[in-house]
Amino acid sequence: MTSAARPSAAQDMPRGLCALAVILGLLCGRGAYAAPSIELAPCALPDVTRPVRCGSLRVPENPRSPQGRQLSIGVAVVPAIERKHDDPIVVLMGGPGESAISAAGGYAKQFASLLQERDLLLVDQRGTGRSGALACDVAATRDPAVRLKDLFPLDAVASCEQRLRQAADLTQYTYPRFADDLEQVRRALGYGPLNLFAGSYGTRAEQVYLRAYPRSVRTAYVGSVVPLDVATPLTMARTAQSTLDQLIRDCAADAACSAAFPNFGDEFRDVFAKLESGAVRAPVAGHEGTWPLHKGRVAQWLRSMLYRPGDAATVPWAIHRAHQGDWSVIVDGIEAKEGDPDFSYGLLFAITCSEDIPFIREADVGPQSQGTFVGDDRVRQQLAACRFWPRATLPPRYREPVHSSVPSLFVTGDHDGDTPLWFTPRVMAGFSQAVEIVAKGQGHTEWNACIAGLYEQLVRSGSVTGLRQSTCAPVPLPPFKAS
Repeated sequence: MTSAARPSAAQDMPRGLCALAVILGLLCGRGAYAAPSIELAPCALPDVTRPVRCGSLRVPENPRSPQGRQLSIGVAVVPAIERKHDDPIVVLMGGPGESAISAAGGYAKQFASLLQERDLLLVDQRGTGRSGALACDVAATRDPAVRLKDLFPLDAVASCEQRLRQAADLTQYTYPRFADDLEQVRRALGYGPLNLFAGSYGTRAEQVYLRAYPRSVRTAYVGSVVPLDVATPLTMARTAQSTLDQLIRDCAADAACSAAFPNFGDEFRDVFAKLESGAVRAPVAGHEGTWPLHKGRVAQWLRSMLYRPGDAATVPWAIHRAHQGDWSVIVDGIEAKEGDPDFSYGLLFAITCSEDIPFIREADVGPQSQGTFVGDDRVRQQLAACRFWPRATLPPRYREPVHSSVPSLFVTGDHDGDTPLWFTPRVMAGFSQAVEIVAKGQGHTEWNACIAGLYEQLVRSGSVTGLRQSTCAPVPLPPFKAS
């Protein structure tokens, strides 16, 4: 089925350029290339029980070379039960490297009430999922000596870059390019302004789109925001340490946890002292003998466990087991975190090696990592990996704060081990119509009934006026695992 006719290509253009644009058949903006219609056809997506229509949009990989290599941008629409509005909900995924279409099942359920009257539009960012995924199997090696040492094994990163560059210009997989792709999709499908829903690194894509196409956004949900002007690997160590310190306090205040692990803080320090000494060796399933377990790799696994309270609740138990000499929980945890088939590590490198790593000063690494259990390992590993990756040229003033009058709901968890609370006011200062909700007892990009209600109110009203005094009651922390 052919989609509804798109709005005039001259929409949102300065008047003086409209006539020329119509003559040339081009769209205005940074991505000045034609936007054909999108053919949508019935399709099936995992865990989606409602009808879905899928299609794709052909765009130049590099808009400066419109006749060059083309990309197919994957699109999926979960239609409204009875569509009354042309302002779909559009999910912008994080990572960077996550696929939107592969997450359709969860979002179709999450927004079920709103989808009675408006569509859910899912667009895989270029370099992910159905949009030319830049797949890198950084865990491809079966050598436990590597898997238990490096988050980004350099041989695997270099090999992946060499393979991908044969079929892709890796400097073209940026948020500005994605913003242009999304705008072409919006126009091709005939939609009005979008209700953007973003979390984590997806909020960077959101900020870029808001600045590039301010009239194309009706509302914005900004969950666990990542500022454009913060090189996030540099903040990871202190954020994780602060969340660990909170976990130690939470365990001490919990009767069951304090009874089971009365010395959790001391045991944590002892475990990391032993790891730092290089004396830890552990068995690995499927391999004979024991293998060295490195402090930096364990720290990265633990940092990921601190993203949300549900995972963090198992950390005192895991550390206690390691303190007693049983490292299997940690080793199995590291192995389980590897190899997500829907995650595009190539896009992670394409984004962070251009937007973050170039802005890290050596003089800042020590002060930002000293006294933390993560140390400087995370930053050093990403610095090393990015030496292999080509760097995109960012637009002028790209990292400057975004200013927007779009009604926006910012939500940040106070137990988030990845994006700290101070990120929100840093970004929100440029938003004139914004409300912040601190989700107490919640972690990274978490969702609950209260937040769902506020978001539904934002989308239905298109305004934050009724949300300004809103709060959400604290969510009880999950029980700690004691055995």
